[in-house]
Amino acid sequence: MQLKEFLTEFQDLLQRDDPLSPDSRLEDLDEWDSLAIMAVIAWFDKQFGRTLNFGNFKGLQTVADVAALSPEIQ
Repeated sequence: MQLKEFLTEFQDLLQRDDPLSPDSRLEDLDEWDSLAIMAVIAWFDKQFGRTLNFGNFKGLQTVADVAALSPEIQ
């Protein structure tokens, strides 16, 4: 998956109107909460076959950090 496609799907997953960039800070996103993390965990499992848990998100600061959780995202 290309980064641009990831950004679009991640934005949709968060139900966010404003576009995201790789540098978007997670702490600045009103939509980024525990429910969003659960949705991302389910999405990564379905889309990439990658099993994640809440611990994987500890310390992540940007959207690019989330994308880096999957080697399939380029």
